[in-house]
Amino acid sequence: MSSSASTGEDSFSSPERSGGSWNPIPESDQVRERESDWPIGPPQQAELPDGEYVAAYRGAERNIWFGQKKIRLCFQIIEPTCYVGIEVFLFATLPNRLSHRHKYYDLWSKANGGPPRRNDRMSPRVFRGYWKVKVGWSVPRTGGHPMPQVVELLERVAGG
Repeated sequence: MSSSASTGEDSFSSPERSGGSWNPIPESDQVRERESDWPIGPPQQAELPDGEYVAAYRGAERNIWFGQKKIRLCFQIIEPTCYVGIEVFLFATLPNRLSHRHKYYDLWSKANGGPPRRNDRMSPRVFRGYWKVKVGWSVPRTGGHPMPQVVELLERVAGG
């Protein structure tokens, strides 16, 4: 039995003990971390000016943001090409009972082509497709970083 097995140590020795230096593990696709696994930094105001863009709907999420129950609609800019891939969000409050006075009701009615009928489920699936959106920059009241957001859905360009 070797001395390393009797002491419970691994059979690998550190460079201090062996007097050598670390040999780096060879880079391979299995070992190397993929670049796509890391988050992407948010755009800055100089990189995405206020204005109108064509964006694709990418999904929705319900959660509590800014201390209220909200829905966040995600859009990805596809035109003009110099801004392709930048994600912008549209937030709307989700009260327990929606009425015609709520932002989500107005947005959903625009995407649906008309108001909901009685007992219609107001799913965010109606936002699927491509939209001409107006993007502006939010200025957080609490002093956080500004972020781009969809200020208005102007018109559906395709899909839906």
